[in-house]
Amino acid sequence: MNAVARDARIAVSAVLAHGRVARVEISARRPVGVGRLALGKPAEAMVALVPRLFALCAAAQGAAATLALSAARGETLPSDVVATQAAAVLTERLIELLRGTITSLAADQFPIFAPPLRSLIAGARRSDARGQLEPDAIDALADGLDAICLSEHSLDDPDTYRAWLASASPLAALHVSRVRSLRARGEGRGEGAFRQGRELADDTPFEADFGAIAIDPLTAADDHVIGTALLRHGAHFAARPDLAGRVPETGALARLAEHPLIRSVGSGLSGRSLARLIEATTTPQRLRALRGGEADAADLLRATSLGDGIGLGAVECARGRLHHLIALDHHGCIARYEILAPTEWNFHPEGPLARALVGAPLCVCEDDRQRLAALVAAFDPCVGFDVELRESADA
Repeated sequence: MNAVARDARIAVSAVLAHGRVARVEISARRPVGVGRLALGKPAEAMVALVPRLFALCAAAQGAAATLALSAARGETLPSDVVATQAAAVLTERLIELLRGTITSLAADQFPIFAPPLRSLIAGARRSDARGQLEPDAIDALADGLDAICLSEHSLDDPDTYRAWLASASPLAALHVSRVRSLRARGEGRGEGAFRQGRELADDTPFEADFGAIAIDPLTAADDHVIGTALLRHGAHFAARPDLAGRVPETGALARLAEHPLIRSVGSGLSGRSLARLIEATTTPQRLRALRGGEADAADLLRATSLGDGIGLGAVECARGRLHHLIALDHHGCIARYEILAPTEWNFHPEGPLARALVGAPLCVCEDDRQRLAALVAAFDPCVGFDVELRESADA
């Protein structure tokens, strides 16, 4: 997410022994961040530049920069500015969550979803003089979600999920197809533990639990420790973050770990896709509440002071919790600028993806390579990725 270069990629290699993943190797070609570019620059000018440096999640990057600067200056942002930034982050998050999930599920059927996605993107760009989405633009987003059968309460709990699965929604059909495909591949090898044991209805599939793990979410409670580590270790920590041996997960599933439907479905591949769709369905109502001054943005945006002239901004964007750290010199210019992207947590060599894969039953075949690729995509890296299955030399 750090000013992504065209050749930035993640490589995931699952090393197999006796029909299961023995270890996971994750490596990345990371682009150079904005730290060197920012050094010595006037803080206001640099923060204004930040959103233009990122192809993905520009609003979230800009909000994190603004929050970090306000904390470094010991200032509190006006409530209307916070509301505007929160709305921009939510809208951007909606588009990214949908685009990534639909792309992963639809494959060659993506053209079916292209028109409603274009309408949603157009609605997301309609704002008033304050930068807030206009009421009719929020309605247009809700209508766009209805058009792809993702109305506000369609994924509230197991009962509404059953109704959604049985509907005429093309997206629900793709979701069912994914689950059945995963179930067939697993049961074809006699994997008795491949299902969670909860059947939604006689004509719907068991939920696939491929990649299911206990969720340890990254939260605002971790911000101060993260900021201190970024200040102390800089890019080294940002490239491989670790909280005293703990590498938590971040993103939609981590945010919704206690949601009734996620608790029912689980944290496997199916649950990961559903978490992103659940967040999408709730976005218009959240935008209306923000516009009406009825919502607190603290779960989306947070600024933390780390001492005189040092601030941390945290934003819950599509792929997870994003952190920007700014330290100012005595002239008010940038002395340090560090960014920690959510991808670095989820794709840490000992992180959530690795934990989800170790012990998983896989073999070196194209079906399982696609299964692996689907799980990697469900963790939603902010750069391209390559996957590999190979037998261990020691097997």
